[in-house]
Amino acid sequence: MFQPCSWIVNLAPVLAQQPNVELHLITESTLVKRHQVARLGNITFHIVKTGVPFTHRGYPPYFPLDVLTKFAATTRKLVAELNTIAPDIVHAHGTEGPYALAAIRSGRPCLVAMQGIIAEIFKTNPCFRYRIVRHYERFAVRTARYFACRTAFDSGFVRAINPAARIFTVQEAIHPVFFRQNWQPQDNPTVLFVGSLEKHKGLHTLLEAVALIAREQPRIRLKVIGGTRTPGDWMQRCRQLGIEDRVEFLGFLSPEEIARHHLESQLFVLPSENDNSPNALAEAMVSGMPVIATNVGGIPSMVEPGVSGALVPARDPRALQKEIARLLACPDERARLGQQARTVARIRHLPERVARETMDAYKEILNDTEKHR
Repeated sequence: MFQPCSWIVNLAPVLAQQPNVELHLITESTLVKRHQVARLGNITFHIVKTGVPFTHRGYPPYFPLDVLTKFAATTRKLVAELNTIAPDIVHAHGTEGPYALAAIRSGRPCLVAMQGIIAEIFKTNPCFRYRIVRHYERFAVRTARYFACRTAFDSGFVRAINPAARIFTVQEAIHPVFFRQNWQPQDNPTVLFVGSLEKHKGLHTLLEAVALIAREQPRIRLKVIGGTRTPGDWMQRCRQLGIEDRVEFLGFLSPEEIARHHLESQLFVLPSENDNSPNALAEAMVSGMPVIATNVGGIPSMVEPGVSGALVPARDPRALQKEIARLLACPDERARLGQQARTVARIRHLPERVARETMDAYKEILNDTEKHR
């Protein structure tokens, strides 16, 4: 497995407890001086040194040598590490970097877990990196045989490129702290956003919606978790909209801190322009929060409108404003949506269930590989 993201951190301890499992986690980092291996409990961690040689930096945006070379140096190091471990199966998370490429190049049975789909993100954020990486993503999807998908969106993307692919439904494991939450409606018009501050997450749309609501509800507040505590361009936009005193930027927070803000807020809003299965949305649903999200990508596979949340069009601040105002005015509706979100999400994202889904996929892949030898 690759990449120390929350869905791996939440799944790994449960997966490592399964019978006959020897779990190794590999990631690459520019911050270490040399290759490192450490064991913690039942998990062995491998940190591969990458980046600009003789430094602790990655390649700068104006000279992304790693991207231009198809992540050749990093892929070579990851494959060498895999050859040392000699695993029965490789679970590669994400197609936006070297992990899926290394898993394929290793020649070992591998399961490629789809995360964000770069080809789709590129449509709303056409930066140079995504322009190049989307071709590597297409190669990985076309070449690999087994995929772990979460939504109709990512499975459809895989099928369109690789009709012969074997797709397993493996959901995202959510941190246990969110399962301990019991959100309740309060008279507190606070809206919560959790996510990166990249354009495709749609924060600009949410700020415009808050500005519209503030004309009639001066008590409204927006908390933004993610990015830095001093996001200059975003603060400038808040001043332009006249809502600088209604928006609080909290920066990156721990799962425990995010869970606390769930309980202190009345709505979770994710106005993405493109998303597959956003972790922050799943966390809010597990906490039992009423959620509003956009009808894009894989989000409709997570939220049933009018049942487990509300969906609005992307890039439409007025539609978002109306839905936020409607739910803030109706605590009973917030309670109903939150309860249903909790019920659905606590089944879907339970780490033990996701571990079973993962193990079932591994067993099928290994059996299939044995048959074709």
